[in-house]
Amino acid sequence: MTTAEPDVLALEVLIRRDGVGEIREGDSVERIIAADADELRNEIMTRVVDRATSEQIVIDLRTIDIDGVFPLRVSPDGSLIETGDVGELAPGEDELTDRLKLSGPEAGAAAGVDEAQASSPTRGEAQVDGGYEASVGANSDGFLPQGNVHETVRIPRVEMMHHALDHEDGPEPAQEASPFEQAQPEPRLEYEADGAGRGAPTADAVAPPVWFEDRIDEDGLEDTQPWQPRFPRDARAQRELDEIENVETGPRDVIRPGLPPQATSTAPVAASASAASVARAASTTAPERRKSDTSAPTLADLLADKQAVPEAPAQQGWRSALRLGTGGLIKLGPGEAERVKRDEIRRVQRQFDGSRTVVVMNPKGGAHKTTATLMIAATFGEIRGGYTLAWDNNETRGTLGWRSHAGNHRNTAVDFLRQLPRFEVSGGATIADVDRFVRPQGDAQFDVLASDDDAASAAIIDAEAFSRMHRTLSRFYRVLVVDTGNNMRASNWEAALDVADQLVIVSTAREDTAASAAWLADGLRERGFGEKLENAVTILSSPSAKEDQALTERLHHHFERLTRAVVEVPYDHAFVGGGELSVASLKPATRDAWRTATAAIAERL
Repeated sequence: MTTAEPDVLALEVLIRRDGVGEIREGDSVERIIAADADELRNEIMTRVVDRATSEQIVIDLRTIDIDGVFPLRVSPDGSLIETGDVGELAPGEDELTDRLKLSGPEAGAAAGVDEAQASSPTRGEAQVDGGYEASVGANSDGFLPQGNVHETVRIPRVEMMHHALDHEDGPEPAQEASPFEQAQPEPRLEYEADGAGRGAPTADAVAPPVWFEDRIDEDGLEDTQPWQPRFPRDARAQRELDEIENVETGPRDVIRPGLPPQATSTAPVAASASAASVARAASTTAPERRKSDTSAPTLADLLADKQAVPEAPAQQGWRSALRLGTGGLIKLGPGEAERVKRDEIRRVQRQFDGSRTVVVMNPKGGAHKTTATLMIAATFGEIRGGYTLAWDNNETRGTLGWRSHAGNHRNTAVDFLRQLPRFEVSGGATIADVDRFVRPQGDAQFDVLASDDDAASAAIIDAEAFSRMHRTLSRFYRVLVVDTGNNMRASNWEAALDVADQLVIVSTAREDTAASAAWLADGLRERGFGEKLENAVTILSSPSAKEDQALTERLHHHFERLTRAVVEVPYDHAFVGGGELSVASLKPATRDAWRTATAAIAERL
């Protein structure tokens, strides 16, 4: 007898970032309102799994999520799998249904408002045909009423936990402890009187350890080995030591309370027997020094055998929602996008063996060098946890200080240069002393060293000044991101190139800016910096919302043959104003792209 295949139901769900979503079944649409996308995803996935398990059906689910379109299948046992690749969102696909369509007998009642409202059951009543509008009511225009029209589902539900509750084992009975066996006491060594108080050890008294003094070996030479106490391990060894003592130092009196001293008969002992006894006792009682065994396991072997930390379950998307919705009963691993994100974070957090310097370059103004410097420093700061500096290395005046948070002072690199001897001479300077000259950027967890913004100042940062400042600042910061000026012939520009551990070539997707970046690459190669150029990272920044895809592809193809990696970052309106940059106000896609770029930079630092 064959088992009937379960019915298959096709559903489509919509999950929006604002917390408003829908469950669509044919012409019926159920709208759900939650606080945010995570709560909405949790609610929808719980309902779908509950329906599949309660009705014992298979649900083919097309999930329109904020990250893409996911084809899923929910089995009658509540398990969930992906049935295809993740698709991209089509334009308008994440829009809400404008007008809910009535299904079943209520379709004919839509003509009259009064009739529709009269025939609609009140909220909370069961609906036979599943029509959403008929179950909750609609206004005369056919739209949903305002507010959350659904009761919040408390999870995990009891019916989802039944299999765990049914199989709970009771407490195991306590096992009776086995009777304690007392250990037999070890025999004590005691001296039997032999002659005048000298005797052999017995098993009733503990003999004191015998202390050997410097000896004369068989050849009459003095033993130069360092003196060591000899502790007998058993009665036999004690007897041998006593025999040696009789030969070398004469008999020893052992006085017992209540007994008179007894005379000891001293019989001559052959020299050969004495030498043999000495050798035998030494071999028996001398502490042995074990030779080094190279095959024995070491601490390094023990630590190397540690089990790897298991991968954490998914923390975002529908996989995380399913884990939260089932109370942790179903734990899925991260999807491809989350795996990539975790790998990028690990690369940014990798440990360096010293301070590292990243130099951002393009000899043309308006190439987004300052924006790139701020975003790279902010990403390092947020993921690594501070000790990151964004440094405006313009020989006269740059705009990094204007694009960042000003702080409570107006000190610049020129002010720091004037006080530099104090840091170079004193070994007690700390990061707190540097705070007087840099500007902290709050939650972004990095500092900014601005260039001189005094219009009347004639101060210029040259190569020597940059080298001295770089040497000092490297003592206080793990990562220094240096924004360069537009003059490739300036001495401080060349000095920054000399100390760079990683070059970053920045260009917008424009012909003129890209030509300047290509000219820079040619100059680096001709001046002997070909190795640094090959290890460089190119960042192509979109200058407007309308991207020239053909130009971007051409630039990508050109620079990927010159540098190690090419990363494209999208346009973001927050960059347009030119004022103080707020990292928190950037779009998630923008921050993800800059995390990818920073991971590529950190990979070879």
